[in-house]
Amino acid sequence: MTNGIFYVTVRDDFKKALQDYFPYIALSYTTIAKNFSKGKSYPVLSVKHTTLIADDEKNIETSQFLVPTEGGNFIWVQAEIFRFVGVEPETS
Repeated sequence: MTNGIFYVTVRDDFKKALQDYFPYIALSYTTIAKNFSKGKSYPVLSVKHTTLIADDEKNIETSQFLVPTEGGNFIWVQAEIFRFVGVEPETS
């Protein structure tokens, strides 16, 4: 198994993705997405498995990414707010 950094970017239409694909994610995660600039690639430094408990008390298996924020901090954030870019950052 090889370990390495890969890159993600915030989804273009996060609110639509939230409604269509990820309804179990709390609305508070949309505010977390504001820590990231749209169209910018972010390195994923670590991944962890997480179990969420949804409003209907179902267990939801998901992942969190450790990524740097625009403010220079590191934050564990739900993988669903991002889309995969590749093993190299996107360039404009």
